[in-house]
Order: sequence, then structure tokens, then C-alpha cells
Amino acid sequence: MAARFWRLLLGWQLLYAAAVTGLVATVGFPSLTAVVLTALAAALSAPLLLVTTSFVAGRVVACGARVPAMPLRGLVPALLRETAAFLWAALTMIAEPHRSAQRADAPVGAASARPVLLIHGIVCNRGVWRPLVERLREEGYAPIRALDLEPLYADIDSHAASVVRELRELERQSEGVPVAIVAHSMGGLVARAALRSIGPDLVSRIVTIASPHHGTLIAQLFRSTPARQMSTQSPWLRSLNQLQEGHLPVPMTSIYSLHDNLIAPPGSARLEGAQPHELRGLGHLSLLRARESIDCTLAALRGA
Repeated sequence: MAARFWRLLLGWQLLYAAAVTGLVATVGFPSLTAVVLTALAAALSAPLLLVTTSFVAGRVVACGARVPAMPLRGLVPALLRETAAFLWAALTMIAEPHRSAQRADAPVGAASARPVLLIHGIVCNRGVWRPLVERLREEGYAPIRALDLEPLYADIDSHAASVVRELRELERQSEGVPVAIVAHSMGGLVARAALRSIGPDLVSRIVTIASPHHGTLIAQLFRSTPARQMSTQSPWLRSLNQLQEGHLPVPMTSIYSLHDNLIAPPGSARLEGAQPHELRGLGHLSLLRARESIDCTLAALRGA
């Protein structure tokens, strides 16, 4: 379960903060305020260090790709923005299982149905979609369904089978209206694998956000099955691209950032035949919350 993964990670961060605070306390604190500030700084330094490491690793492994350098005045805000997005995502995903059951949309007829299926990325859960869900409801989309992909490290094709079941249920609920898919990161590959399985009849369009359509070099640092499938050398991904690239059966939009810290090189998110929307200064998780990214997503769903 993704929530358990993020609870464990947050727990290690808090232990790190406690250790640093205790170590500094041996020198002696002048006041309680100093203790609190030290603990807070230590707690925030752990996610900042993780995000900074991911930015550096992304640049190092993609050193051969032509990626525009981010000026220093843009790098610091991007790091802080991605760190805030990291903390927000962690807390949101930890809280997700404790929230009430996913709000059910009222039944809608074919005349008014605008169904959307949201597919998250690796080691995440549906909690990451909260900002987009709010905007979708404001725009009149319904029914809206956000999946939890389980088990956490299952292969992408097994996740695709879950997507197919949700697509059929949403289409039934919408009286036959095809479903639009919005997917983040690995979720974009899950959506494409589902499309390969069922064809275009159930899907109206696909919008991917920061999806490694040609793999990411960062995935080579991990051993899980989905990570191997997202590698730039993945036979599974090569087969999927040979089938779909250049002749996608449904309209597709690819939204990505040139400064994504996990998709390396960032141009991997482009797919021949998909409409590209290139953003800058946003990290991998920031793309889920940034206004410019959400605006692009809504425009893509409208067919703009």
C-alpha cells in the first residue's frame, strides 16, 4: 500500500530530525525557540536533500541529452516548489486511506456525462489527484474516478487490467459515453497498455503528465518490475512504442517539464502522434499541483 510506504519514509525523516536535534542539543540550546527551530530545520532538510539529489541525479544520467540549463534564479524556486510538492504528496497519500470512501458522483445520463479516469504513478495513490479533481468538478466533469493501483510493485500490464475494468464500469455508468483518461508518470504507460488491450472504443482521449514514454534512466537505479519496464532499455516499452507511436488510436496529449527531476532525459515524455505541451521550472510532483499544468490538462480534455 502506498500510504504505508510514505508513512515509513516520513517516519525515517522524523527520526533523522530527532537525531539531529539531539546531537545539536549536546552543545546546548539557548532557548526552547532554538530547539523548535532546529527540529523544524532538520525535518525540512531531509525532503529538500532528497529532491536536490533527484535533480542532480537526473542531470547527471541525462548529461548527453540537450536539456536547457536552469538559471540559478530559477533553480532555487524549483527546488523549493518540488520539496513542498513532495511533502504535500506524502501527507496527502498517508491520509488518503483514512478519508471517507471516494465520493460517488451522481448518476449522469449520456447527454451530460463527461467521464474521467485518473491514474497515478508508481508508489502513489489516488490522493495525489485532489487538486485536479476539484478543478474537474468545477468544469462539470462527471463521473470522475481515481484508481489506487495495487499491489504497489505489480507489473504494468496487471495494472492495465484494473484500468480496463474501471473503464467498463465508467462507460456503463455514463450510458456508453467513452472515458477520458488523465495519467501521471507510470500511469501514462498503464493507460497505453490498457488501450492496447481493449482498443479505442471505451476511451475518448488520453492526457499524460510526466510519463516516460521512452523510459527514464532514473529507473535503472531500481530493481522492481515496473521500474525495469520504465527503463530506457525496456523490451516491454519498446514493444508498446512499436505498436502505438506515430499511429495512436485515440487523441493524446503529453504534458511534461524540461526540468523534471525523475524523467531523464525529459524529452522521453514526448511521443510521436501525441500533442506535446512543454513546461519549464517544474519538478515531477510539482506538475500535479501547478496551475499551468492543470490548465494544460483541462485544455487538452476540451480538445484545445
